[in-house]
Amino acid sequence: MLSLLIVEDERWEREGLVDFLDWKSLGMEIIGTAFDGIDGYEKAIALRPDIIITDIRMPGMTGLEMAKRIREQLPDVRFVVLTGHGEFEYTREAISLHVDDYVLKPVEEKEIRRAMHRVSQECALLRSRREDNERLAEMLQFGARIAAEKRLSELLRDRVSKDLGENELLEGAEELRADAYEVIVIAPTESGIREEEVRRLIGRPCFIVGCEELPGGLAVVLPEHAPGTQSPEQTAKLLLKEWNHTMANVPAIGAGATASGLVALKDSYSQALNAAKYGLFYGHSGLIKAEAEEQAGLRFSEQAGNFLAAWQEMSRRIRLHLLALQEKEVHMQLEAMIKSIADAPGAYVAALLNALIIELSVLAEEQEGNKGSIEQLVAMHRLQDMHDYVKSYISDIMHLLEEKRNNKDKYIVDRVIRLIDERYGSGGLSLTMLAEEVFVSPNHLNTMFKKVTGRTVHQYLADIRMSKAEELLRTTKLKVSEIAGRIGVSNFSYFCSIFKQQFGMSPGEYQELMQRKRTEPRST
Repeated sequence: MLSLLIVEDERWEREGLVDFLDWKSLGMEIIGTAFDGIDGYEKAIALRPDIIITDIRMPGMTGLEMAKRIREQLPDVRFVVLTGHGEFEYTREAISLHVDDYVLKPVEEKEIRRAMHRVSQECALLRSRREDNERLAEMLQFGARIAAEKRLSELLRDRVSKDLGENELLEGAEELRADAYEVIVIAPTESGIREEEVRRLIGRPCFIVGCEELPGGLAVVLPEHAPGTQSPEQTAKLLLKEWNHTMANVPAIGAGATASGLVALKDSYSQALNAAKYGLFYGHSGLIKAEAEEQAGLRFSEQAGNFLAAWQEMSRRIRLHLLALQEKEVHMQLEAMIKSIADAPGAYVAALLNALIIELSVLAEEQEGNKGSIEQLVAMHRLQDMHDYVKSYISDIMHLLEEKRNNKDKYIVDRVIRLIDERYGSGGLSLTMLAEEVFVSPNHLNTMFKKVTGRTVHQYLADIRMSKAEELLRTTKLKVSEIAGRIGVSNFSYFCSIFKQQFGMSPGEYQELMQRKRTEPRST
């Protein structure tokens, strides 16, 4: 378990960080908190944590000053800095001090998880080095290689200083120096790709780093030492030949163009990464060259009109099958739509499927159901995953349609209740308006509503409004007239009369009573 110290001068932010994540599930334990840089420095020296999360700006001693002093005595401690958008100069100084990562405020769970995952990996590596004293020389060499590959990983993503030369980048891995480099990216598989196996199969010095953009994938940087050196294509074929015998699903391997020197490496990596993503998405295996996606886009542009026309027709058919509750036909049509995408790579798949989801959600009047679908679809790396997502969504819509058809009255009443709960503050809300929303007559709606709930629409609306009014009178100091307006009752006298009938006293008297109760000292 890694030990964690939190340094933050704002109490509510400090306490919020303590409860922000399930730290133990990340393999971490909070051993202390500090309220400023001086307190943080003293506690760090006493507690010797593995990781410190710290704010930058704090009274007495800034987070960076504290980090610098702690580094002098605890060189292995990892720092994650919390910084705002307007603190660029501080962030630049943090980079110069070798702070391990930073997270922008306001802190988002995804970003802090990423940062903590990264520094925890570094801590694990450092702990491993300390524990293996018998192989110190080997570990030092290994550590230098890891550091070089970490710098290379940052270089591939354009996150290193432009002033950093090849000598600094290759420190600890000088045997990999070359005039030119080539990159392949191995897409992830269900069984996983092991770095040690890749290194063994390649059989010559190379860099291997993980792909942040393609979790589970590996980027291999191959130096060209001399004419006749194995090309990326030959290397990929060597790996594929071995994996054909040992893997059920052979991965896609993307290859980039030759890079003349390390500084040009990120372009080759980007090409290889896009090629690997392309192969993974469409379920291809084997070598995928950098131009494959571009060529697919050009081919698609020539047939885009026919494709979109056919897609619209298939969308129309799937809507009709869904309305008829023809489950088999719906899923067969979806299969055909997914196949049309696979047969015509180059289309913006996430947008097409998101539009289909929106169209189908309207059938069940579930407008809220498609929120976030585009983000989820874009984040998927496989067409099959998108297929499964849309198939599951369509099944949910079909279930709603079946429920609506089998229990129409309850469905309509539930929808009216949701509308009232959402719009009770509107003065124009009425039985007539609600009836128009659910496409029935006002009299029929009232009869149906009372049959299901035991109350008329007017009674339910009045009860909801009085309940909200009571809550506002009890918990706020708003004027009674303002509260009446907030719950959709513009006639102040009418509001007071209805409230008194229900609660036995006027709104003003009730509010005064509730405020007095809050201020009265509690008896012991």
